[in-house]
Amino acid sequence: MKTTKLIALFLSGALLTPVIVSANPEEQPAPDSKTVAAEAPAAAQPPSTWEKILANLPKLSGYLQTGWNYTSNDKSSSSSFQAKRLRLLLDGKVAEKVDFRLQVEAFNGISGSTNGNGQKNIAVMDAFATWKIMPEFKVRVGQFFTPLGYENYDISPGTLETVDFSNIVYRIACRNPYEYNVVDYGRDLGIMFMGDVFDSGKGFSYLHYDVAVTNGSIPSKDDSNKSKDIYVSLTVRPVKYFNIKGTFNWGEYTSKKLEGGEGVGSGDYNPMNRYVVGAWYDNPRGLNLRAEYGHMKSRVNKTDVVKENGAYVLAGWHWGKFLPIVRWDMYEDHVNTGTANNYNRILVGCTYSVFKNMKLQLNYGHFMYSGDAKKALGYDSSEQLQIMGLFKF
Repeated sequence: MKTTKLIALFLSGALLTPVIVSANPEEQPAPDSKTVAAEAPAAAQPPSTWEKILANLPKLSGYLQTGWNYTSNDKSSSSSFQAKRLRLLLDGKVAEKVDFRLQVEAFNGISGSTNGNGQKNIAVMDAFATWKIMPEFKVRVGQFFTPLGYENYDISPGTLETVDFSNIVYRIACRNPYEYNVVDYGRDLGIMFMGDVFDSGKGFSYLHYDVAVTNGSIPSKDDSNKSKDIYVSLTVRPVKYFNIKGTFNWGEYTSKKLEGGEGVGSGDYNPMNRYVVGAWYDNPRGLNLRAEYGHMKSRVNKTDVVKENGAYVLAGWHWGKFLPIVRWDMYEDHVNTGTANNYNRILVGCTYSVFKNMKLQLNYGHFMYSGDAKKALGYDSSEQLQIMGLFKF
């Protein structure tokens, strides 16, 4: 399909989006002028045994993201309904200051993890406990999301402004090129120390830190060598709606060939460093502006085995129930220069919050390829149109 046709389809979809009648809440009715004698409040009743049991049960929640995806280039096109995510979460309390979380992904489509028919499987994403000793010092153990960047740590699919994350998440935070070389969920097994310090007295802290020691291996699996990953992350928030974040990751990895993807290099202790830096301003009643840059590199025997970097800038505006956005993002693989992972993309879209727990998303993306990628692919651009609904409970 040509670009002009896709843009027309995008615009027609936008016209179908419901329109808000009024951005202002309805005024409360004036009180009755008659004076009514106030009744004495009834004495509070102590909770029953059953109410105590219910209050201490874990809380079950989750969400489904499903819809339609269309892609097209000069060689091929595809159209499919998709079930992108089905997450089930269980949150509970172990003690007064100890919480736990279990999160399961029911539509795991990672290469090598599907069944014999190529159907998606169930995967454990989060399984961790957090000991909240004090606001300035907390300890998390188990399998958790690593603090590499905003999108992998501070944002979830339920709060993301677009249907898909940037390649900073998919290629840098959610992928180990040595051990499996496929997109995972940015999770790892280990221990993490974190906290919020320098309370502003205005509902936020000036500094948040995360220090994690993890396997650096495939989630839900024991480490493949004796080396551990180290993450150090700092978020500085000078004012309420603005913060700057930087995360550095150091690790050594075993090269393996698995069903999902063949790892690069050889040996058990291949060094690789990753870092992501960014800035974010987000006023829930106005401007949303975020930018990030990420880099991943491994050099073995004076040769770059892994060298990749990506960046994006996202701008949006909270307009009542609408969040229109535009995003530019890019990615470069300096070792494998002839793949579709080398691109520039312009994405425009809009999120409409139908209800508190339901939102609709419309995204149109235009990918641009050049150099070795253009030669290898045989085309210089591709298009993507996504219409998705996200339903929480």
